[in-house]
Amino acid sequence: MTEADYALELGRRLRAARNRRGMSLLDVQERTDGRWTAGTLGAYERGSRTLRVHRLVELAELYDVPTTLLVPPAPDRREVDGLPPLVIDLRRLRKLPPTRTGPLRRWIAIVQVLRSDNSRDVLRLRRGDLQSLSRLYSTTPAVLYERLRAWGALVENEPATLGGRRRNGSAARTPQQRS
Repeated sequence: MTEADYALELGRRLRAARNRRGMSLLDVQERTDGRWTAGTLGAYERGSRTLRVHRLVELAELYDVPTTLLVPPAPDRREVDGLPPLVIDLRRLRKLPPTRTGPLRRWIAIVQVLRSDNSRDVLRLRRGDLQSLSRLYSTTPAVLYERLRAWGALVENEPATLGGRRRNGSAARTPQQRS
């Protein structure tokens, strides 16, 4: 799926969610006191304007749909095949400039809410997350992965346990707990 195809599909989903609520573009503009103008929303729906994560979340809330239903699926997994697991070091990420990491931070906040993940140290993202996130940064998954590595935001050579958690998510037991 090309970037243009992705934008068109996202726009189609936005329009469908708005229509399901029985709202016109002007209704949205009025209901949000002009925060969303009909012209801007129309541009998102046509796929001619890029939508940031926090704005997508706002629309999902307005339309009363889960954000994940608005994001198009990533049909081509070849973009992420061969990439190591994407494990974000949240402590290091917090130290990076928000101007660089803003979309990633917002994405992580959404993922943590949707998955009920309250980890403050690390977050394992799915390969599909990497594809969607790379679109927010207008790049490919491989380039974004390398960018995250260069920023120091990735956990390299992930150990068997992270922050007291095993890879499968269960708590790692101490020697005293095993007895």
